[in-house]
Parts: sequence; structure tokens; C-alpha cells
Amino acid sequence: MKISANKLYTFLSVFGFIYFCYVILITPQIEPRWNLFPDVNDYKSQARADLTSSDFYAPKPRLWFSPRPFTVPLFFKIADYDSYKMVMLQKFTYCICVISLLMAILNFITHFWVKLIAQYNLLLFFTWWNIVGWSDLPLSESLSISLMFFWFSSILLYYKRQTILNLLLLLVATLLLSFTRDTWPYIILLFFLLNIFISKFLKIGSIKKSLGLLVFSVCLFFTQSYTSNIGERYKLALFNSIVGRVSKNDDYINWFKNEGMPQADRVKSYFKKVVPSTLNGRVYMCARYADSTSTYKEIFTWIKKDGKKTYQKFLLTHPYYFFLQDLSGEEVEQNLFAYNFNEYYVESEGFFVNADNVFPIFNPWIYLLIFSLLLFLFFKTRETMYIFLIVTFLLFVVNALITYNADSLEVKRHLYITRIVLEFISLTTLLLLTDYISNLVAKKRSNTLNL
Repeated sequence: MKISANKLYTFLSVFGFIYFCYVILITPQIEPRWNLFPDVNDYKSQARADLTSSDFYAPKPRLWFSPRPFTVPLFFKIADYDSYKMVMLQKFTYCICVISLLMAILNFITHFWVKLIAQYNLLLFFTWWNIVGWSDLPLSESLSISLMFFWFSSILLYYKRQTILNLLLLLVATLLLSFTRDTWPYIILLFFLLNIFISKFLKIGSIKKSLGLLVFSVCLFFTQSYTSNIGERYKLALFNSIVGRVSKNDDYINWFKNEGMPQADRVKSYFKKVVPSTLNGRVYMCARYADSTSTYKEIFTWIKKDGKKTYQKFLLTHPYYFFLQDLSGEEVEQNLFAYNFNEYYVESEGFFVNADNVFPIFNPWIYLLIFSLLLFLFFKTRETMYIFLIVTFLLFVVNALITYNADSLEVKRHLYITRIVLEFISLTTLLLLTDYISNLVAKKRSNTLNL
């Protein structure tokens, strides 16, 4: 019995998706490491607020409670405030988001065998423990990266067909992603700003819809900024940046002192030799949070009142600091391209060891080479997928700078996403290049036969 190519492709494709879901969802006993993270109690506490109440979307801080963006509390509410159920919900969400992204990418690949190669290579990539390991913790990391993949897929689907359904899907994906972390609105706003140029000059999508998406992202940006101010979500991050990085440079500290920051001399004296990247440094800095109403009351009061705008002014007037030139190249590279955080979750085992033995494949110089290759392929073909990957590359360069400057305490934990995205872009580019070459070869053979 002869099996058609389409039936074989469908069978192998469905089998790959099913096995991927099996690997992700069928897990051994989950170790409750989340008991070490006070964030989890914050999410649960916020989740118990009514969906129609402002205490869910923009709560105020109180004793033993630090407000969070609402997406993770929303999922906790769906999981009935249970951490184990939340972990399974995260894994299920991850499967859906990854499959939606893969299906969107495969729409841009034409060659039969390249589609299968691309699917199975990317499925292996998405079992990398650097990504999947976070799903065992009911924190923001897992949902943030899952919804980022969902956002990618919604963009690609919208670029493929600008239907009302795809537009609504993009809006929902954008909204949920934005409220997983407070740095996402900057990236979302930048993307939809670049999307105006994509629509106008590359004729991708309606310019009116693109303008509407930009207005939506602006409203989202200011809404999230408003809820952040109410919840004072910037306060600890700003304290971390001042004592963890600004304190290392006398000129920086003097600048803040001249701008009215109190206790500048105390900050310089007590924090100049503290290294935030070490465990002892993190413990020391976190312990100072308890002093926010006593020893460091003045600086925390100033942060709440004037600190945010003063720090923004500092970033704008100190490009040397913003572009990380005050740090050693080795330190920046280790933080920007950090991966596999076994101090947070257990080490990989079973099937997941396979991806850990493969990834990461590339290094920073290869990333730049891949970016150059993307530019070449785009100008050669004008394909939407290439411009999407180019823009994504640029977005995460900006994201790395914003995130690095937003909080100096756990830079690696906040920037683990950089290497994931760059590996994803690089691997996808090579697969698209394979498809491009395959089509050239097929076209050359067809022309030879016609002759």
C-alpha cells in the first residue's frame, strides 16, 4: 500500500507534537522549591482578589505583600491557588504556545523534508531544560517565555493573513505577555513602532491596523506604568540598581547625591564592595529590604517619591552606564548569555538531557553572522519571516539593555531569555536557509529538464 507524501508528513508531524507534549507533561514528582521564593505568596495573595476589583489589577503594597503584574495571578486563579496545579497549567500552556509557534513557522517553509527537519529540530530545542526547567516553579519566568512564543506566533499569523481573528489573537497575546513582567511594555511598544515601517515600506498589513496596534501598545505602556506606580513595583528594583551598581562608582553616587538622594554616603560605604552576582551579595542586599522602614527609610522614601524619574534622567545622561561600558566585557557576556540555572530548579534528567547536550550551539560572534545572513536573505527574497527574525533580534538587544539596567540584583535570572531567543533565531535562520537552497536546487533542476 502506497502512502502519499502528504499523509506521511501529517503522520510524522502529529506524532512529533504528541511526543513533545508527552515529554513535557509526563514528569516525575515535582520538588516544591517554590517554598524558597516569597514571590509565590505574592502571586497567590493577589490571585484571591476578585476579577472585577482594582486589587487584582493594581493592588497597593502592604506588609508581607509586594504587588505583581496581573497575568501570573490570573493563571494562579485558574489553578485554584494551588502551586502543583499551577505547575501543570504552566506546562500545558507551554505545549500550546510552542505548537502554535511551530505551526506558524512551518507556514513559511515550502519544501516537504525541510518542514519535517525544521519541526523536529525545533521541538528538540524546545525541550532544552534552560526553558522547560522554569515550568517546575510557579513564578513569572515560565509564563513569560511561553506567552512570548505565543506572541511570536500571533505576529506571524497576523503577517500571513490580516484577518479580524488573527488581529484579536495578537491583541490578546500582547496583553497577557505585557503583564507578566514590567519590562515587556517597552519591547512591545518598540515592536509596534517598527511595525509601522514594516507596513508602509514592505506592504505587510494595513497601515491603519498598524497604527491602531501602535495606539494599543501606547495605551498598554501607560496603563502598566500606572499600575506599577500604584503597586510601587519599581521600588526594590531601583534600590538594587543604586546599591548594587551605582554605588561602585564615586562619580555616579555624587551625581545622585547632587540630585537630592539621601544617605548617599551610607550607600557608598556599605555597598561599594558588595557583589550582587554572588550568593552572599544577593543575600546581603535582600536583607536590607527589611531595613526599608528603619536604617534605609530615607532612601526608600526618596525612591518612592523622586527615585524613578531621577534614575531615568541618569540613564539618559550617562550612556556609558546605559550601554554597560562601566562593566568588564567578561562580566557582561556571562550575564547576557547565562543559561541553565540549576540553583533555581533541579538538573535535567531523562529525555531532557538530550537537548542539554546540544544547546547552546552558537556563540556571540555566530549570532552576528546569523544576523548578517538574515539581512542578505531578506534583501534577496523580501520574505516576511526574515524581517520578523531581524526585528526580533533587534528587540532583544534592546531588551537586554533595558533589563540589565532595570535591576542589578539578579541580572542572570532576568536575562536567561536572551540566549534562548538568539539560539531560536539562529536555528530557525539555518532551517529557512536550507529551505531556500532546496528551492533553488529544485528550480535549477526544473529549468534544466525544460531545456
